Amino acid sequence: MKVAAIAAGAFVLVTGVVLVGLDLAGWPGLAPWLVARAGHGLALDSAARLHLLWRPRLEAPQLTVTGPQGQSLAEAHAVQLAWQWRDIWDWRHGAPLRLRLVQADTLALNWQRDAAGRTPWPLQPGGPNPQQPTPVPEIDHLVIHQGTAHIDDAPLRLLADARFATQADSHWTAELNGRLREQQLALKAEASAGLALLSAAEAGVPPVQLRVELSHGQEHLSFAGTAASLLDARALDGRLQVRGSSLAAVGRPFGVTLPSTPPFELTGRLQHATGVWQLGGINARIGKSRLGGDFAFDTRAARPLLSGMLRGGPLRLADLGPAVGADMPPSRPGRLLPDRKFDLPALNAMDARVGVALSQLDLGTAKLEPLSPVNGSLVLENGVLDLSHLNAGIAGGEVTGAARLDTRSTPPLWQASLDVHGMAIERWFKFTSVKSLTAHPLTGRMKAQLDVQGRGGSTAAVLGTLNGPVQLRVENGSVSHLLTEAMGLDIAQGLGLMIKGDDNLPLHCARLDGRFQSGVLRPRTALMDNRDSRIDLDGRINLADETLDLRLVAKPKDFSPLTLRAPLRLQGTLAEPRVALEGKRLGGRAIAALALGALAPPAALLAFVDPGEDLPPVDCSLQPREAAVTAR
Repeated sequence: MKVAAIAAGAFVLVTGVVLVGLDLAGWPGLAPWLVARAGHGLALDSAARLHLLWRPRLEAPQLTVTGPQGQSLAEAHAVQLAWQWRDIWDWRHGAPLRLRLVQADTLALNWQRDAAGRTPWPLQPGGPNPQQPTPVPEIDHLVIHQGTAHIDDAPLRLLADARFATQADSHWTAELNGRLREQQLALKAEASAGLALLSAAEAGVPPVQLRVELSHGQEHLSFAGTAASLLDARALDGRLQVRGSSLAAVGRPFGVTLPSTPPFELTGRLQHATGVWQLGGINARIGKSRLGGDFAFDTRAARPLLSGMLRGGPLRLADLGPAVGADMPPSRPGRLLPDRKFDLPALNAMDARVGVALSQLDLGTAKLEPLSPVNGSLVLENGVLDLSHLNAGIAGGEVTGAARLDTRSTPPLWQASLDVHGMAIERWFKFTSVKSLTAHPLTGRMKAQLDVQGRGGSTAAVLGTLNGPVQLRVENGSVSHLLTEAMGLDIAQGLGLMIKGDDNLPLHCARLDGRFQSGVLRPRTALMDNRDSRIDLDGRINLADETLDLRLVAKPKDFSPLTLRAPLRLQGTLAEPRVALEGKRLGGRAIAALALGALAPPAALLAFVDPGEDLPPVDCSLQPREAAVTAR
């Protein structure tokens, strides 16, 4: 019994020594034999060595990988591959193949994946499975002294050629030229030793120094910081600088939906971990706008989500022109409203939740005072863009409300509900200086309500289909006396004011109550009333064809010895309006003057004498809000 136990112990000991010896020797001939039996297109020379007991690894003077059609996938010299056995267990049960080390003196790589994510590479247990996509392998530590790669990866939409190398001090460099998401690009990168190609989440690989420069067209991006992985930018943290012709052009290669803008520059701190990108401390110049903020872009969900806060100012409306098609003249001659199509498919590429806190919104014209400050919330969800909680300072008052653009319907539906309170007209509108008029021909605090909706894929289409009510009233206002007499064609009093100087008349009432219908605004009540005259306005403004047909009738309350008292007509187009006298009323006075002149020449002037009217008081209150009818 004792002899048997000794024999068994000796056998185990000898076997262990033999196994250890064989493992230390690298199991000569075993690796080429196993690869040949597997039949996956792998080939090793006879000097390859395999270590299985601890620090499992493969060392081979030469390794080649051939695809099912005989195409060369890889050829490497002085190769070392290292793994852990639990990685192989996970791989056999469907996880991506993970290698702790890939090292080679030279490597020529041909990486391919079709639109379904399948590759001829032998990266799945039992060989390629045509029914399942092949996950990209994870490589914790990549050291290639000299290498080239051709990459044709349909899921990543990347077609490129690359060169990479590791210097004697383990400094890593790479250059790549090709196309990403149909955008031509060039990339240069360099990193200190230890950069992973694609890390597993639990890899614990410490970050290393990384510098990247990427350019496509006029767009240029640079990054300097740290990263633990190259292809998935794991544990990325560093300084980002971007400049280009438009934000939209920069975001396009990466699948990020950004608005079209003028040329811009942007810097900030870029971080990435587990599919969430963060850009903080932003300092951006877009056209003449100055912006900042902090944003996060979460790519883990089926629909990526952009969230954050936009700060800074001023933001110039002209710099947003490309986003709404206002950076190009209308395609139809004689038109004023922008008719370039919105980029509506881009609104379905992702969701967004962004707060807005701007010091100033410059409306792009010296005739209008900027809004200051401007606060609100933008939410984009499933193709519906909502602007809510809008609150903006406007010439001593405020504008509040909300707007929505719904791209799910055809044509898209735009809705807006806005309220204006306490806006000082003399501050908001910068009137063109006229020598004979007062410095502020119209003053007062404006109150307005707007509930409209329209349909279309451009600014012109939306405005040309507007439906809904609009109301406004001027409180504690005044109007130029000379301007009042000019609208009433009161020649005698007008001449007197030009001699002694203009002043402002207090307004008893100034209001507009109208409604858009299919892009046509028709005032139901539009008047301006002071102690001198009452002025009524009717007609229409057609935003569909951009035409005007307005009639202004002045009704003087005081006596005038010389007045034409004929209605004024404002006609033509928005781009080329024209003012004319209404010939019918003026002709009647002319006929009366001729008849009186035939009796006695001085009597002809009696036709132009106006005793004035005793007009009843007018209702100047705004009606209760009438909401626009929601389109179904």
